[in-house]
Amino acid sequence: MLWVNLIMDTLGALALATEPPSADILKRQPYAKHNAIITPVMWRNVIGHGVYQIIVIGLFIFWGPGWLCQVYWTECSKWSEDGKVCDMYNPFYNEVLYDNKISLKYWENKAKTV
Repeated sequence: MLWVNLIMDTLGALALATEPPSADILKRQPYAKHNAIITPVMWRNVIGHGVYQIIVIGLFIFWGPGWLCQVYWTECSKWSEDGKVCDMYNPFYNEVLYDNKISLKYWENKAKTV
Protein backbone atom coordinates (compact mmCIF):
# COMPACT_ATOMS: atom_id res chain seq x y z
CA MET A 1 0.00 0.00 0.00
CA LEU A 2 2.84 2.35 0.83
CA TRP A 3 4.51 1.57 -2.49
CA VAL A 4 1.34 2.43 -4.44
CA ASN A 5 0.95 5.63 -2.44
CA LEU A 6 4.54 6.66 -3.14
CA ILE A 7 4.19 6.00 -6.85
CA MET A 8 0.89 7.88 -7.13
CA ASP A 9 2.15 10.83 -5.11
CA THR A 10 5.35 10.98 -7.13
CA LEU A 11 3.52 10.98 -10.46
CA GLY A 12 1.10 13.67 -9.24
CA ALA A 13 3.94 15.83 -7.95
CA LEU A 14 5.79 15.48 -11.25
CA ALA A 15 2.68 16.47 -13.16
CA LEU A 16 2.27 19.60 -11.06
CA ALA A 17 5.97 20.45 -11.03
CA THR A 18 6.51 20.13 -14.78
CA GLU A 19 3.57 22.34 -15.77
CA PRO A 20 4.82 25.79 -16.76
CA PRO A 21 3.53 28.63 -14.55
CA SER A 22 0.98 31.00 -15.99
CA ALA A 23 1.27 34.76 -15.56
CA ASP A 24 -2.53 35.07 -15.41
CA ILE A 25 -2.63 33.32 -12.04
CA LEU A 26 -0.69 36.12 -10.39
CA LYS A 27 -2.90 38.82 -11.97
CA ARG A 28 -6.29 37.54 -10.84
CA GLN A 29 -7.86 38.40 -7.48
CA PRO A 30 -7.94 35.73 -4.79
CA TYR A 31 -11.17 33.89 -4.13
CA ALA A 32 -13.30 35.00 -1.19
CA LYS A 33 -13.64 32.83 1.93
CA HIS A 34 -17.34 32.23 1.39
CA ASN A 35 -16.98 31.03 -2.23
CA ALA A 36 -17.89 27.42 -2.83
CA ILE A 37 -15.11 24.95 -3.48
CA ILE A 38 -17.22 23.10 -6.02
CA THR A 39 -18.54 25.51 -8.62
CA PRO A 40 -21.84 25.10 -10.50
CA VAL A 41 -19.89 24.01 -13.59
CA MET A 42 -18.22 21.28 -11.54
CA TRP A 43 -21.61 20.11 -10.22
CA ARG A 44 -22.96 20.01 -13.76
CA ASN A 45 -20.00 17.92 -14.92
CA VAL A 46 -20.17 15.51 -11.97
CA ILE A 47 -23.93 14.96 -12.32
CA GLY A 48 -23.70 14.72 -16.12
CA HIS A 49 -20.94 12.13 -16.01
CA GLY A 50 -22.75 10.19 -13.29
CA VAL A 51 -25.91 9.98 -15.40
CA TYR A 52 -23.87 9.05 -18.46
CA GLN A 53 -22.06 6.24 -16.60
CA ILE A 54 -25.32 4.90 -15.12
CA ILE A 55 -26.85 4.73 -18.59
CA VAL A 56 -23.82 3.01 -20.15
CA ILE A 57 -23.45 0.51 -17.31
CA GLY A 58 -27.19 -0.20 -17.39
CA LEU A 59 -26.97 -0.91 -21.12
CA PHE A 60 -24.08 -3.31 -20.58
CA ILE A 61 -25.81 -5.09 -17.70
CA PHE A 62 -29.24 -5.51 -19.27
CA TRP A 63 -28.52 -5.64 -23.02
CA GLY A 64 -24.93 -6.92 -22.95
CA PRO A 65 -25.61 -10.63 -22.36
CA GLY A 66 -26.51 -12.23 -25.67
CA TRP A 67 -24.94 -9.34 -27.55
CA LEU A 68 -21.46 -9.10 -26.02
CA CYS A 69 -21.31 -12.49 -24.30
CA GLN A 70 -23.37 -15.59 -23.60
CA VAL A 71 -26.57 -15.22 -21.62
CA TYR A 72 -25.27 -16.70 -18.39
CA TRP A 73 -28.59 -16.95 -16.51
CA THR A 74 -30.04 -19.33 -19.11
CA GLU A 75 -26.83 -21.35 -19.16
CA CYS A 76 -26.97 -21.75 -15.37
CA SER A 77 -30.50 -23.15 -15.53
CA LYS A 78 -29.46 -26.01 -17.81
CA TRP A 79 -28.92 -29.42 -16.27
CA SER A 80 -25.79 -31.43 -16.87
CA GLU A 81 -24.72 -34.81 -15.53
CA ASP A 82 -21.64 -33.45 -13.76
CA GLY A 83 -23.51 -30.39 -12.45
CA LYS A 84 -20.72 -28.06 -13.53
CA VAL A 85 -22.50 -25.91 -16.11
CA CYS A 86 -22.87 -22.86 -13.90
CA ASP A 87 -19.43 -23.10 -12.28
CA MET A 88 -17.79 -21.29 -15.16
CA TYR A 89 -20.14 -18.32 -14.71
CA ASN A 90 -20.46 -17.96 -10.95
CA PRO A 91 -18.93 -20.69 -8.80
CA PHE A 92 -19.77 -19.01 -5.47
CA TYR A 93 -23.44 -18.71 -6.34
CA ASN A 94 -23.54 -22.29 -7.56
CA GLU A 95 -21.75 -23.73 -4.55
CA VAL A 96 -23.70 -21.86 -1.88
CA LEU A 97 -27.19 -22.28 -3.32
CA TYR A 98 -27.05 -25.60 -5.14
CA ASP A 99 -24.41 -27.71 -3.44
CA ASN A 100 -26.59 -29.02 -0.61
CA LYS A 101 -28.60 -32.19 -0.07
CA ILE A 102 -32.02 -30.70 -0.80
CA SER A 103 -30.93 -29.12 -4.07
CA LEU A 104 -29.03 -32.19 -5.22
CA LYS A 105 -32.05 -34.40 -4.53
CA TYR A 106 -34.29 -31.98 -6.46
CA TRP A 107 -31.98 -32.00 -9.49
CA GLU A 108 -31.63 -35.79 -9.38
CA ASN A 109 -35.42 -36.15 -9.45
CA LYS A 110 -35.66 -33.58 -12.24
CA ALA A 111 -33.08 -35.48 -14.29
CA LYS A 112 -34.99 -38.73 -13.86
CA THR A 113 -38.21 -37.17 -15.15
CA VAL A 114 -36.57 -35.73 -18.27
